[in-house]
Amino acid sequence: MAFTTGINSIDSLVYGSWNSQPKTAINLTYSFLNAPPRDAASEDSNGFAVMNSLQRDAARVALAKWASVANITFSEVLGGGQIQFGTNDQASRSSAYAYLPEPGLPTTYLYLNNKSSSSNNFAEGSYGATVMLHELGHTLGLKHPGNYDSGGSTIGGPYLPASTDTVDYTQMSYNPGAASSKTGKYATTPMLYDIQAMQYLYGANMSYHTGDDVYSVSAAQPAMCIWDAGGSDTLDFSACTGPVVINLNAGQFSETAPGLNNVSIAYGVTMEGAIAGSGGSTIYANVTTNNTIVGGSGADVIYQGAGNDRIEGGLGTDTVFYNGAFSQYTLARRDGGVIVQGEGNDSLSGIELLHFSDRTVAVNDLPLAEARQTGTAGADRLIAGVGNENIDGGGGIDTLVYTGQRKDYAVSSGGASFLVNDLKSNGGVDVLTQVERLSFADGALALDTAGAPGQLYRLYQAAFGRTPDEGGFGFWLNARDRDISLVSIARDFVNSPEFLRLYGSNLSDAQFVTQLYANVLHRAPDEGGFRFHLNDLTVIGQTREHVLLNFSESPEFKASLVGVMPEALPYQIFG
Repeated sequence: MAFTTGINSIDSLVYGSWNSQPKTAINLTYSFLNAPPRDAASEDSNGFAVMNSLQRDAARVALAKWASVANITFSEVLGGGQIQFGTNDQASRSSAYAYLPEPGLPTTYLYLNNKSSSSNNFAEGSYGATVMLHELGHTLGLKHPGNYDSGGSTIGGPYLPASTDTVDYTQMSYNPGAASSKTGKYATTPMLYDIQAMQYLYGANMSYHTGDDVYSVSAAQPAMCIWDAGGSDTLDFSACTGPVVINLNAGQFSETAPGLNNVSIAYGVTMEGAIAGSGGSTIYANVTTNNTIVGGSGADVIYQGAGNDRIEGGLGTDTVFYNGAFSQYTLARRDGGVIVQGEGNDSLSGIELLHFSDRTVAVNDLPLAEARQTGTAGADRLIAGVGNENIDGGGGIDTLVYTGQRKDYAVSSGGASFLVNDLKSNGGVDVLTQVERLSFADGALALDTAGAPGQLYRLYQAAFGRTPDEGGFGFWLNARDRDISLVSIARDFVNSPEFLRLYGSNLSDAQFVTQLYANVLHRAPDEGGFRFHLNDLTVIGQTREHVLLNFSESPEFKASLVGVMPEALPYQIFG
């Protein structure tokens, strides 16, 4: 069954599906033929031979690569699989061919040419390995993106334009990409448009590479496209000694050597980090997130993104490009670097030049912050002065006091530091390190959201489903700062009238856990998780406040609050 999206890069590839609806997961079986099927066409049975162990392993590797990007589960069976593999004699007509899924037909077939040398070499970057990926793409519903076919017959359009009808964009193309043309190595993964189309058909595999991954590449890297479902991820080009281009944005290409166009990032992937090569790198930061970029020993050119980026230039004369005019940014130079406040708040070190739309500025020509304050190892109370200051609170929970109201200051994160910009007077721009709290004439801000303030914020959201009120938040934050345990605070929350109104009273343990799933994670319980939390209550003897904290501090709930919890949490000082 064919689908139409109106997106050329998908419609040019999608022919059909094993499902009647798009974006639907599928379980497929596969098997290896011992003889030609009874209804095999003459060309299928011509010179038939079973796949040898090398070919079978190559098929399994290719199946796993398709399954890594889409919600497809493949199960090997002894016979009668929905996808069946064999070999035959195709002379010089083709290296392999496969059938597309058709409505009402229970099976598709893939045949390698047993007269072709490529059918016995499946090393990474080999022609044989890319042929296997290509033909498996057919069995899953992808067609050629152009008006061509080795057998002479073709399927109608739409087709890709010539500029993207290459293996750089899709394994289903007959046209070599830049990397294979220059290096003689073939693409090793489903490519940018393949992943997009396959995920349209079967949904994205959101369990693949969810951790913090580093993708290390070399100068002769075969073409590849990265699908990564989560975590904080980095492209590492440090093994490349010549000029490289690194682009962290989804749907874009990087190159490990000039003109290769050999590393792309799939749509829907967020790549946060880049490590440059040593021969001078051009780096495009991700425009949708905060970036960590490490330069190399060459002269690097870095185009900043819209987030709060941390950029280390390394050796060489390194330049960061900004989109706007110089006057649109606030710059605060300090020992070892500069903070640039504009689209985001960037913390730069080892950077020599800043390029704006109307001028280029040497970092060393910027004035240093005029004053420095340093706290002790204890809980310090520091007073903000006039002008630009570098303030390091040291150890303990330190408070920096400003005389104005909160609205008179712009407070923003800049990597490991915070930037406080006085909007009304001549207070200047302060760069804060290891300062946990800010006090103003009309309230306060907690900057240490990785600690107690963040825990309390999540507890409020989990218990009451709301942002903390400033007075209550200040009361409980004072309690935590005095070493009142989070469990004790959670107990008071669980016994409060607001909690009982939201969750209900006289709940059984099973009902309590079910309500936590509904109110905190906003979903039905999964069986394993439900049993785990219920066991905590009924067998281990954990209290309900403990289980509430297990939910409020769970990775799933923390992830749901990314972009919701402010960088600095407002409260009223208690006591």
